[in-house]
Amino acid sequence: MVAQAVNSSETNIEDTDKPAPMPFTVGYERNNSEAIVFGCLIFGVLFLIVGVVGKVPLLAIAGIAPLATAYWHFPMIEKGRPQLGANEDGLYVERIGFIDWGAIRMAEINRSKARNIDQVKLNVLLTRPITDAVSKAQQTPLWKKFMMRNWKCSPREHGRELVAINLHTLAADPDEILTRIRAFKFI
Repeated sequence: MVAQAVNSSETNIEDTDKPAPMPFTVGYERNNSEAIVFGCLIFGVLFLIVGVVGKVPLLAIAGIAPLATAYWHFPMIEKGRPQLGANEDGLYVERIGFIDWGAIRMAEINRSKARNIDQVKLNVLLTRPITDAVSKAQQTPLWKKFMMRNWKCSPREHGRELVAINLHTLAADPDEILTRIRAFKFI
């Protein structure tokens, strides 16, 4: 009788160790990027105004570079735009859509350092090409296709693809993100 009680308590402990799948979304860490976007925007507009008013065309043309930089980094300050998430439909990645859970072979965190800056990526290996792995594709407007995105897709062997998602730019703990993703499908 004691053995049965011990076995049932072990089962309960195992059940509680695996977190229940809860939908989540996470966006960019806005505090780090506001200086880049707004600083470049101010410099670009200032260069344009001074160049046009002062009749210095090279200065006005030089204003295009900071404006382009602000445009490129604009997604980092958008409010209410999740970059990564998960629910029963799959793994959500901004500008891809929902990747079907059945198409994900593996997900792991890759940490590296570049110039004393920690970089953390979530590497998601797919079992098939990304066009076939997406269950609900996200439509992206043309003007947004030329802005920075938080992921990179690269082909692998046997028709597989690897989606590398930057986690160091997001407003959440990378290990917590992986734990919450694995709650839906332990990969």
